[in-house]
Amino acid sequence: MNANEAILYWADEYSRMAETYDRLVVPRFEPIAQLVANLAAPKSGEFFLDLGTGTGLLARVLSPLVAPQTVVAIDLADGAISVGSYRAGDAGIRNIRFEMMDSRNIVYRGGLFDAVVSNMGIPSLGYDRAFAEVRRVLKPDGRLVFSEWAAGLPEGSAALQDLIAKYRTTAPSRTLAALREADRLASESDEGRAISDPVRVAEALRAAGFAQIDTVSRSFSVRFPTARDLVAFEGSWGPTDRELSEMPAASRASLDVDLAAMVASRTAADGFEEPWKIHVYRARPG
Repeated sequence: MNANEAILYWADEYSRMAETYDRLVVPRFEPIAQLVANLAAPKSGEFFLDLGTGTGLLARVLSPLVAPQTVVAIDLADGAISVGSYRAGDAGIRNIRFEMMDSRNIVYRGGLFDAVVSNMGIPSLGYDRAFAEVRRVLKPDGRLVFSEWAAGLPEGSAALQDLIAKYRTTAPSRTLAALREADRLASESDEGRAISDPVRVAEALRAAGFAQIDTVSRSFSVRFPTARDLVAFEGSWGPTDRELSEMPAASRASLDVDLAAMVASRTAADGFEEPWKIHVYRARPG
């Protein structure tokens, strides 16, 4: 499997899970999107491009700030684009243009956008091509602002992934086997690991022609009422949902028991907290 194939498998999974993702993930990502928007400092009339928009959270945050100008919101997952379009329309937002597009091949002319932004949407494989495309479509005085996970999963997420590895089916469907290979490619490749390292990201940005690069690091505290709520959240990404769905019933029951025990020591009456460590990058063309 190559990077292009892996990205297409992930896009299909995001499409399949788009409505669940929008319901369970997007509300928890809103503070991060607000931080990206604040650091991007949008002004009325500026032309923004949102990479890997998903169901359009960041685009919706930006739309009233750049009005009457349009936010172009792109993603490879057609299902996510459909949900995003519906959400924006239902909210009466008319200045977002959703398009199915690869951020590694942005089909707009050069020097067009005042700013390019992304909220956890930069591809983990091929981000060097995405940075080069962003540099091409930005105005000379434009800026790029995007968020990314820091290295290392939050405690609960890491525990869940360890349990999935322990209990997962030994007879995966063809799609699940391909997703496992895609995840292996990302986790074991130097490129896949580098996206969570601010030093390596800055190197890639400079290689693409950016300068004035700075990183803002933040920790967000996210509360889950129960371990089951964490499982539902993590399952909103397609690969984890497939692992859980194909897991033998007895193994799945054991996973739930083990995970609940792992988080019990830090669970209060209102649940437990997961600390999310996030980097937000700001860069301008050199």
